[in-house]
Amino acid sequence: MATLKNQRRGPFGTTFPNHGQAEFRQRSYVGEPIYSFYGWEVVGVYQNNEEIQADPIALANNLEPGDFKYRDRNNDNVLDEADRTVLGSFFPTFTYGASLGAGYRNFSLSINLMGQSGNKILNRKRGEIIWTPDGNMDADLAKNRWHGEGTSNKYPSSAGLRKAWNQKMSTYFVEDGSFFRIQNVTLSYDLGRKSVFGAQLPAAQIILTAERPLTVFSYNGFNPEVADGVDIQTYPIPAVYTVGLNLTF
Repeated sequence: MATLKNQRRGPFGTTFPNHGQAEFRQRSYVGEPIYSFYGWEVVGVYQNNEEIQADPIALANNLEPGDFKYRDRNNDNVLDEADRTVLGSFFPTFTYGASLGAGYRNFSLSINLMGQSGNKILNRKRGEIIWTPDGNMDADLAKNRWHGEGTSNKYPSSAGLRKAWNQKMSTYFVEDGSFFRIQNVTLSYDLGRKSVFGAQLPAAQIILTAERPLTVFSYNGFNPEVADGVDIQTYPIPAVYTVGLNLTF
């Protein structure tokens, strides 16, 4: 698949365009979403020297336990450009939303929901370790990095983070960007019109509002809503809670 993609040509014999930085390549191919993430597939982490000795790719690249295994897509025992492929797109395949409402006596409740799935996020903040050796790791990487046989088949070792082999554009940096969010919740109570000592008071309504009180996602970042799917360090979206009083004279 990757080999065929590399051989495709665009109009006038030109190759299809690259996008983004060379270290975090994006490409546009006919039949694929524009600006798709493009690189190698991580299939695991070398656990011991026996695995290293049994793998021609590991031997040729002087790999060690704690380094990534990449998929050899054409099975030629060489990891090269022909083994790269499309890793996903920041465009969602499905977006959805809903508005719900209910009332009981003087109470009324409205809820707005939204979400999307099928999109990917390039976790560039992890990739910044390449240029900023004193940068902080995220908690999941720090806790679950490879630190001995059987400890991780997802993350490289601490030493491996500084090796070019493990810094290749790959599925390590490309994560699921799906999310579900409760966008808004509004609860109101209608006090109606009251009178005190014969004086008519204005109609009153107490309103409680929660903006973005809950977002559910698996992406290892602060915010799954990232412009063009590339997260360098997106600031988290805060939840906002308000209490209001509406008076009608």
